[in-house]
Amino acid sequence: MYGQAIRWKIPGRQRKILAFSDLHFCDKVAGRRTKVILSILKRVCQTERIDYIFFLGDLINSLDVLNDTVLRAELREFLEALAEIAPLIIVTGNHDLSYYTAGATKGIMFPDQWYRWVSTLMYNERIHVLDAMLGSERMIFDDGVMRVLGMSLPDVCYPTTVCQGHDSVKAFREYAEQVLPELTKVKDREYYLLLHNPQFLEDVDLDSQIAVLAGHMHNGLVPPVLDEATRFTSRGLVGPGYYDRKGRKHSYVPFSKGARYYPRMGRPWLTLNACTHLPPESWLWNFDWIFPALSYAVITGDGAEMEWSSRYFRC
Repeated sequence: MYGQAIRWKIPGRQRKILAFSDLHFCDKVAGRRTKVILSILKRVCQTERIDYIFFLGDLINSLDVLNDTVLRAELREFLEALAEIAPLIIVTGNHDLSYYTAGATKGIMFPDQWYRWVSTLMYNERIHVLDAMLGSERMIFDDGVMRVLGMSLPDVCYPTTVCQGHDSVKAFREYAEQVLPELTKVKDREYYLLLHNPQFLEDVDLDSQIAVLAGHMHNGLVPPVLDEATRFTSRGLVGPGYYDRKGRKHSYVPFSKGARYYPRMGRPWLTLNACTHLPPESWLWNFDWIFPALSYAVITGDGAEMEWSSRYFRC
């Protein structure tokens, strides 16, 4: 029902990459669903002979997961199993830094809790969390062929705690201008920029050598078949609600123009079709059964061409 294939060609790529985003791991994803997702990804990685796995943010649905011993252990086991298949490169998303289900603390970010936990994850040498908050040396991954920058965004760039506006664009642009030179300062590499929220990419000048991968958009929280019917627009159809600084929940709101990106010549940017499930803290969860449990993309290509294919799976 949700089968899909997109082809995206960029010159000079040697590495084969599997990318996915927005797992939003929680008690409603744990157990059978996690096992099925792992099984699908393992099969794809083996078939495609994947070199690296990219995860583009919102690994957890809320910091509550890290306070639950059982869930935390299952998540670590899942990530270590992925890393056995191929080295795993992770970037931080807004849900990774926030409590979404903890009463009065809803929508408030507690980044220290996330960074303490992922620091222990990286005891496994095949797991890399790219984030400047872990130290400038942790922002870049370079294997001699591929150079990857993980761009962790200021909280003002998310609708988690504040409405987005001029300050969000300014913060995004200033941060991008600060870190992007680090990506291309080493020559003769395949360049990848990984970030969670792509909403303000239009406001940044990007070298066309850089392949940009982002998540966050959740396909506008609509069935992929409807999302495909609206590919003429770069606006997300409906965004996940957010909390203001006083902890008040705002209803589901449209994303602004430029929120969803499709690649074109000279602008190799793509927002992944992130559709693991509908938000478990929302009434929309009642419709989750009609959605695929996993959406992923495989980036392959030898020599002069790179191909991009994206697939949905029901679990």
